[in-house]
Amino acid sequence: MSGRGFLSPRRARARGFTIVEMVLGASIFIVIFGAAVVALLNDRRAERVLTAQLGPEMRARQALERLSAELRMAGVRGEDRNDNGELDEGEDVNANGRLDADWSLPEGAVDQPELTFNRRIDLPADEGIATSGVYSSPVRYFLEGESLIRVWTRTDPDTKEMEELRHVVAQGISGLRFSREGALISIALDVRLPRNVYKTDLRTLTTSVWLRN
Repeated sequence: MSGRGFLSPRRARARGFTIVEMVLGASIFIVIFGAAVVALLNDRRAERVLTAQLGPEMRARQALERLSAELRMAGVRGEDRNDNGELDEGEDVNANGRLDADWSLPEGAVDQPELTFNRRIDLPADEGIATSGVYSSPVRYFLEGESLIRVWTRTDPDTKEMEELRHVVAQGISGLRFSREGALISIALDVRLPRNVYKTDLRTLTTSVWLRN
């Protein structure tokens, strides 16, 4: 037998992969790819579960940070610079025709369920007119069911009419409390947590804010 029509294993391997090698390689690739897909799906499922578990507390913390940031720009007197309860000349800096002095948390208050205040907005000078000490119209935080609501009022620059806007800041909030000692404001939020996830289904988040005046 001359062997002209026969290729040795070495020559066959030099020409390419054998069918057995191709099938084996494809099988290994499928196994690895399948494992990667399963791992990705498990990661996404774990992320959804973790978000569902931690989401209410994270949103409550964000709401508390937002409220604290606004209070840092608030003041007890608002536009009422001489604290006489009347709109005097030079106090209506935002030109809305009213005395924006809507602070509702008295000295020594403990666990008040809502708060109304005016947020200070210092704007750049416009045509040489000083705009420091500008206060917004009323901003109010309160609970409606288990929703933390922010209500604010804005004035139409043409008609001077005031309109009220509402925004749900966070949900799953079962308690809201404000306390005041001088210029120190304490805030507490009771957050409803998913059942069978934490040791307790309620967590209280607290913070304190110093007023500007």
